[in-house]
Amino acid sequence: MSERWVGNLERRVRRWCGQAGLGSAWVVAVSGGGDSVGLLRVLHEVARRVDLRLSVAHLDHGARGPAARADAAFVAELSASLGLQFDLGQWQPARSGHFESDARSARYAWLTEIARARGASVVAVGHTRDDQAETILHRIIRGTGIRGLAGMPRKRVLARDPTVTLVRPLLGVSREAIRDYLASRAQPFREDQSNADLTRTRARIRHDLLPKLNAEYNPRVTSALVRLGGLATALERSIDSDLDELQQAVVISCAADYVVLKHGFLGSVPRYLRTEVLRRVWRGHGWPEAGMTARRWRRLAVLAEQDEFPTVMIGTHVVASTDRNFLVLRRLPAGAQASGSLAMSAAIELPVPGAASIPWASGRVIATLDPDGPREESIDLDAVAGPMFVRAPVPGDRFDPLGMGGKSRPLADFFRSCHVPRERRSRAPLLCDQRGIIWVVGQRIADRVKITPQTERTVDLRWIHEA
Repeated sequence: MSERWVGNLERRVRRWCGQAGLGSAWVVAVSGGGDSVGLLRVLHEVARRVDLRLSVAHLDHGARGPAARADAAFVAELSASLGLQFDLGQWQPARSGHFESDARSARYAWLTEIARARGASVVAVGHTRDDQAETILHRIIRGTGIRGLAGMPRKRVLARDPTVTLVRPLLGVSREAIRDYLASRAQPFREDQSNADLTRTRARIRHDLLPKLNAEYNPRVTSALVRLGGLATALERSIDSDLDELQQAVVISCAADYVVLKHGFLGSVPRYLRTEVLRRVWRGHGWPEAGMTARRWRRLAVLAEQDEFPTVMIGTHVVASTDRNFLVLRRLPAGAQASGSLAMSAAIELPVPGAASIPWASGRVIATLDPDGPREESIDLDAVAGPMFVRAPVPGDRFDPLGMGGKSRPLADFFRSCHVPRERRSRAPLLCDQRGIIWVVGQRIADRVKITPQTERTVDLRWIHEA
């Protein structure tokens, strides 16, 4: 890489930092990998010219043993060589099967704490143009809307009071260019071998899917994905003003723990815009979004079309209720006890092994790992997207009964086909996971959790009535 190109990269980052309108104290998140080390070196080069005060933060995710400790030592030594303060954190995964999402949440929460402790208003991370393409492709595979297609923003608010902003100064720079920059500076970096672990979806996208698309379909697929993200971002911005006006029109009143909306008017709005308005209202109140999947947002948008429905638990301690005039979203205090129809909507976790007492149905669901014990149903434990929980039916529920080859149908139709009395349908316990209904208790399991020749682990289920 020529010195001219190096200077262009530094000028590009310097110009963006100067135009971003952010504070001067920045925490740079450095894992030890090439992208984050490149970010640190570039920011260190431009810091004096744009009046930045940098410090370095490194979080050990507790999954790589000696290699992780070597990474931390490398970053500490690099920080010292640049004359920068260094913070080291430790985190241990608490759940199996959720490492990537839990680690990301833990990392950003810890970086926010470090920023506040350092009096910094900015946290900088080393995501590149290639990371952006991988993110967009990952979201396309999972299923996403316009917001997801936009990919990662250049900056977003991590926390408020005081505000801490996450920034990605290298989002328009390729990973190859960063490696060339490091080579020009004779700057070593660490290779994280877990990034090549093909059991992780992101690694398979990076090392298998994208190279295949590039070789067999489009040699500029990364550029195409990033361009798609840019178009989605522009579209999202173009409707922001319309959403502002719509939000003002539908919100009647609000406080920290509730919001009242014009039910009929909201139900007449196209579903996509309605979903975006509900998302804005939710986010504006600072309610937790981690459990709000695309399916839950759609479910809330569909509820807004219905004249009446029972009180429904939508997200973490957030319930929705309605009549013909108002749609009310209410946040319950943590640990609050629900009653009546709300108690039926609340999710009751089922540990494995263990039991869950279901008060509205006067009984218990029991999960065991004993193959010789009593049971009504057996399911493939590895097909469950845990944790499992029990709830009552809500409007819009669908179910893929065993024997239908994975085809889903409205739960109400399933109840009718099984001749479940109408008066019992609203109180029927449903065993669910993060993907939907696993077992309509006393009736049938879902096709997706059935035992197959490939099944390695099973869990047995039974219902005990306690009338």
